[in-house]
Amino acid sequence: MSLSLHHRTILITRAQGQAPVFQHLLEEAGARVLHLPTIEIRPRPDQELDHAVEALKSCDWLMFTSANAVEIFMDRAEALGKLPAPKGDSPLPKICTIGPATADKVKSYGYAVDLVPELYQAEGILKDFVDFNGGRIEGLRILLPRASRARELLPKTLREQGAEVNLIEVYDTVVPMESRAKLTQLFKSQPPDLITFTSSSTVSNFATLAEEVEDVRQFRCAVIGPITAATAREHGLNIVVQAERSSVPDLVRAIERYFQQLPA
Repeated sequence: MSLSLHHRTILITRAQGQAPVFQHLLEEAGARVLHLPTIEIRPRPDQELDHAVEALKSCDWLMFTSANAVEIFMDRAEALGKLPAPKGDSPLPKICTIGPATADKVKSYGYAVDLVPELYQAEGILKDFVDFNGGRIEGLRILLPRASRARELLPKTLREQGAEVNLIEVYDTVVPMESRAKLTQLFKSQPPDLITFTSSSTVSNFATLAEEVEDVRQFRCAVIGPITAATAREHGLNIVVQAERSSVPDLVRAIERYFQQLPA
């Protein structure tokens, strides 16, 4: 087993429930891993979601852009008794997910995923979704459960091409304020070799938490993809690693390559 990250300290900023897989992969490569959640997932108790679940049979597609949305939607549908058996007579609509991690979350409930785009971001969904449907999506009824703060590109473009998009905001991403004191102490006692960001929300919330930390821009950062990179640049962060594809395993591989290229 390669220990390419031996003696390296890596900081994870993912939400509490999303960190274990990332941490395991880094530790397998020999890294010392610190975890400072910069986002907290708060489901929305929303009647709109309940209405969408009730009308599930009338949808042509379920579209998920995060594993959090999958979990919140599926759990609510199950609680309402509206989640059909995976291989029953009344299956779910076709399912599209933004990437393999989100697809895996769907599969953990026993359901198949019909489409995962080549490019793990909204632009990838748009291209591959249109191709999958023979170039015409006019009239398709799409249910899109997602975070309250998310890019508008996907629903906007789908609607412009004639699809009926029912967009439901099922959760908020908030700053866990207990992390502020922890961050200040962490940078004083054990500054990381690299700070990792897996979404724009982790970047923005980190910037909020780090307002009182001196010279935070001196720290090297790794980002999961171009959207996260753009947000990091807006905050003046020093990006030294960007994954080739927007997935945690690809980000870990990119981090390994970066440190292998540095002088010992």
